[in-house]
Amino acid sequence: MSATRRKFSLILFIVVVLASGWIGVLVDSKLPEQPEENSLGMGLWLILPIITMLVLRLVNRDWKDIGILPNFKGNMKWYGAAFAIYPVMTIIIVALALLFNSANILDVKMNSILPLIAISIAGNFIKNIFEEFAWRGYLTPKLIELKLNDWMLYLVSGLIWALWHVAYYMVFLPDHYFETTSRMGFVLTGCVLMVAWSVMYVEIYRLTKSVWPCVLMHAMEDGVPTLLLSVQGVITLTKTGELWLSPTTGIITTILFVGFGLWIRSVRIKRDNRVNAGILNDNNAVKI
Repeated sequence: MSATRRKFSLILFIVVVLASGWIGVLVDSKLPEQPEENSLGMGLWLILPIITMLVLRLVNRDWKDIGILPNFKGNMKWYGAAFAIYPVMTIIIVALALLFNSANILDVKMNSILPLIAISIAGNFIKNIFEEFAWRGYLTPKLIELKLNDWMLYLVSGLIWALWHVAYYMVFLPDHYFETTSRMGFVLTGCVLMVAWSVMYVEIYRLTKSVWPCVLMHAMEDGVPTLLLSVQGVITLTKTGELWLSPTTGIITTILFVGFGLWIRSVRIKRDNRVNAGILNDNNAVKI
């Protein structure tokens, strides 16, 4: 496939992704009495990116970097990291918030909340197959093909991921999510968060050559901190706590996630250097 065709395919994917939410909004406007947070338009918004990815790969006969194999061998520690990072970070950050009197936890029984977490993780795992095979199964490898440096890779992939959510924040989400933050505030926060989170999502994909750890990590984010804060309200924060110590949007939390992603990047770079050095040595041995 020519470089021009690769670039055209990537641009087409981005255009469809950014339009998908508004296509969904248009569909919902023509269909009255759509169920809240479960409308046909919202469903289109979710599936159009992965459908576009599949069509482009089919037309271009381009399946080499889709990341569909789990690649468990040698990567189980990264699956473990993907599973643990959001729950562990939630425990650490909430403990700090409690220490500084910036959080409250409802008195709920573990045997009532754990099944909710398990069900949420399972449901979000399926939902995030659609997301992650678009962002890490197509957008990331195609940006890598353009030979963007790592910082531009995180920025561009993160912004496209975030801007895809604009219709979700501005239209699809009901008003009760915006009691303390405006819809535009959600958009701006989402842009910062998803650029920051892209570091660890991109690097886990590059390290494992698989999308599945990203699907798992995304499901844990939706199923643990987002469930406990935004959906069930088990954890509540003061305004200061929300700013600095929210397990999902806090400044300190975000810095720690970036640090985790950069650590994964350093591991990936060291591995790549070892592989390249081994290839160089093999080539020299052949010449001798």
